[in-house]
Amino acid sequence: MSTTPNTVLPARLRFPGLSSTAYEHPADRAALEALRATPGLDRLFRWLSDIGFERYARLFFTADSLRISPKQCPRLYNDLREACTILDVREPEFYLIQHPYPVSYALGMQRHIVVISSSLVDLLSDTERLFVIGRELGHIKSDHMLYRTMALVLASLLAANSPYLNIPGELLVRTLLYTLFAWFRKSELSADRAGLLVVQDPEICINAILKRVAGTQKLTDDLDAAEFVRQADLFDDMEDDLLGIYYKFKMLRFNPEPFPAVRAREVLDWSRSREYQRLLRGEYPYARKTASERVCEQCGYSVSNVSFRFCPECGSPLPPLLPEYPEPI
Repeated sequence: MSTTPNTVLPARLRFPGLSSTAYEHPADRAALEALRATPGLDRLFRWLSDIGFERYARLFFTADSLRISPKQCPRLYNDLREACTILDVREPEFYLIQHPYPVSYALGMQRHIVVISSSLVDLLSDTERLFVIGRELGHIKSDHMLYRTMALVLASLLAANSPYLNIPGELLVRTLLYTLFAWFRKSELSADRAGLLVVQDPEICINAILKRVAGTQKLTDDLDAAEFVRQADLFDDMEDDLLGIYYKFKMLRFNPEPFPAVRAREVLDWSRSREYQRLLRGEYPYARKTASERVCEQCGYSVSNVSFRFCPECGSPLPPLLPEYPEPI
């Protein structure tokens, strides 16, 4: 079903200058544009900067996990470097955490962090692990990190402070969370496409999703990817009455991920599309060059993220962006 840990990874296509629009799911792009137009989210971002969430995360992972480098777990580091080269992404900080649940995620709004759990490393083959790393880099390349961080922080705060909120306050926070998580799920579909671009084999992607759902190595040889994809069709068929629609809403409203079988089917469908085949031939949109490197006038911190209006280090307003110009194709 999958490669062994000692399999030598084949040479893969590279996509220099790749724009994230080449792989982003249309639903993700539409929802993200709606979020960017939502009034008040820039103030929420400034608040996140003021409380120092990003610095706290870096401090926590440095103190409590293993930072991957050329000398520390070099096989994992080589996976990261390979995926960054393929997608043309700057290398983020990379951490291995000891956790019984197979998880991976990306954090950080300016200094990005990719985290993978030891149980997920043990569960997946080399190529499947490369898919997981690639999909987290896809989040970074697509500029998802600001709003994903907002959603995670708000969810944590709501869980801790719900008893102390009045009814209008809790309703406001829950409404914002519902909107953020609705986009969050769509962003996962784009991330899966980025992972597919890294491994360039849909079977690897589906196997990685399937293994995480099964959660066991003992039954690996008995897993059937085709049957797993068909579960997505069965799930769709269950939405044939109001009660089914209600149950799905209850299951999804604050769930940050789409259902795994749906993710697997989406990857398979995109791998068969003309869009994906053109991308493999090198016919893809290039990233736009922009004079986006801005220096905070208060603390001197250099900020490269075009979505930021405030410095992530001190919270001061940033100077405006200079005009963009397209890179020739």
